[in-house]
Amino acid sequence: TDAFRATSVRIGDLIVPGKSVERVLQKYCKHPFIQSGDPKFPYQFFGSGVGIKVEGRHFVFCCGHQIDQFNPETVTIRSAPTDVTISGSRLIKPTLTDENRDADWVDVRAIEYEVDRYGIANLSQEFFAINGNNIWPSSDAGIFILYGYPTERQDINYEIPHITARATTVKGRYDGASASPHVHRIKMDRKTIFDADGMSGGAVFYLGENTDGYFIGFAGMIMRGGARSDYIHFIEAGFLSLIGQS
Repeated sequence: TDAFRATSVRIGDLIVPGKSVERVLQKYCKHPFIQSGDPKFPYQFFGSGVGIKVEGRHFVFCCGHQIDQFNPETVTIRSAPTDVTISGSRLIKPTLTDENRDADWVDVRAIEYEVDRYGIANLSQEFFAINGNNIWPSSDAGIFILYGYPTERQDINYEIPHITARATTVKGRYDGASASPHVHRIKMDRKTIFDADGMSGGAVFYLGENTDGYFIGFAGMIMRGGARSDYIHFIEAGFLSLIGQS
């Protein structure tokens, strides 16, 4: 990956130095939280999300096991440049049937954000725009970049008050398809061991290479990972794009 770091990489319409890719991509990994309504404990974190733009519409994807216990109107993200918190316009989820109830993909949730209604300049740029050319496995060069907010690395101090949100970035390589439809495995190349609890809903990007050079594409969303396992399961971007078009 040294050659990759020394060159330029396309991220959408931007050309960025390879060494800056991880920093630039981090804004697309969201840290959603619940506004509880309790004045003593107003916030509750529940893992990660990924902000994606699909055909002009804006979504934060996450998992049902993260948010189904809450009122979706209380699920909130922060616009990092402005430090303004915003809640979504509607929740989209697959219809559960007897035939699909055991499939992993029914755990996918998409919260739509109508970006024009918030009055935040350039809010659309905080969502990764996907198209037919930057969805995995198109022109896959073999390197994956994962983002998430592991629970053990977050901290809320209500006495100060102060919130510490620490995103984790880790590279990995494809390890094959799961037996579950649309779900695949990545083996992480971790320098330090961390509990993957909280990584659900996190972003999976990949390095692609075509005749125009290197680019970053969207591979999918993290579905689950083990406490000490090097393997992460993710659901492919193509399936998420279909949810976003519903």
